[in-house]
Amino acid sequence: MGNRATIVFDEYKPDKNQTALYLHWNGGRDSVEGFLKATRILMDTRGQDEAYARARLVQVIGTYMVGNLSFGLSERAFDPGDNGIYVVDSKTLTIKDRRVGYDYDEQQEYDLNEFTNEVIKLINAVYIAANEGVSYPEALLPTAEEYDAQQAENNS
Repeated sequence: MGNRATIVFDEYKPDKNQTALYLHWNGGRDSVEGFLKATRILMDTRGQDEAYARARLVQVIGTYMVGNLSFGLSERAFDPGDNGIYVVDSKTLTIKDRRVGYDYDEQQEYDLNEFTNEVIKLINAVYIAANEGVSYPEALLPTAEEYDAQQAENNS
């Protein structure tokens, strides 16, 4: 029992090896979109570096899912049940396709910005702990709302 999902990048290759992220918990669309948004915020100044974006998504999820359970990497994508397979665009860090082999109700228990802010708070706490005694408030990630405002300003 869980709230499982698998995440693959760019395209689903059912008969080929490809890196897949397995989530035992937080596999609903609301959580996955929150992880993706937190990663977009983290990657904002890096640009569309696909290799780093994929790695940082792993980091973001791992920061949220502390310990040694409930999250893993696989060399083959599989449908674990519950939420199926998400296909994520490496450039935009958005969901571009979904593979679910059954009828399901889309999970929307978490508000996107609230969940994203929970993840951002953990990432900022890790940064602060790693840089103890050093004050770089500009290096801390903005909230989801601050990021949205910056994006809107950049696009106007």
